[in-house]
Amino acid sequence: MAIVLSVGLSPLSGCERKPTVVLHDVMKDVVAPQAQIVWDVANNAQDDDGKPDPSKLTDGDWAKIADAGRKLKDQATAISDAAHLTVAPPGQKIQDEENSGASTAAQVQGFIAADPQGFAAFAKTLAEQADKFTGAAQSRDAAKLADAAGSLDQVCESCHVKYWYPQQAAGK
Repeated sequence: MAIVLSVGLSPLSGCERKPTVVLHDVMKDVVAPQAQIVWDVANNAQDDDGKPDPSKLTDGDWAKIADAGRKLKDQATAISDAAHLTVAPPGQKIQDEENSGASTAAQVQGFIAADPQGFAAFAKTLAEQADKFTGAAQSRDAAKLADAAGSLDQVCESCHVKYWYPQQAAGK
């Protein structure tokens, strides 16, 4: 009896259930605002020639970058590790869905379902990018911040082109 109980209970002990991630909410409520913080701070930390200028960054700016990096990494990791991704709850429209040629939540769900490993890999790339912000803040390196901020758009766009609006990319 003890053996049966221990085997029967083992799935409950030590196993952590990973929650469902509602992708649209995570993107609009966390990822996009944190990315905007990174871009704003990095853009404000440039000299008149557009080169990184660490003298334009305050302790508060570095703290914002570090915090944004942590939040981006946490959410990107949650996305890559999610047991299940839901693009949006039933009936909820995603950003730009009302525009001609835009994807619906159901279409995006299908694009991700067709390549979940690829989608998880993009999320891991975003988490790695977020580490660059945290690292730049820790070392107070404006050049690293500028490089990371400059490449963030490409990281985001690469994923969006494949999963959020591939039909638009195909027409270009």
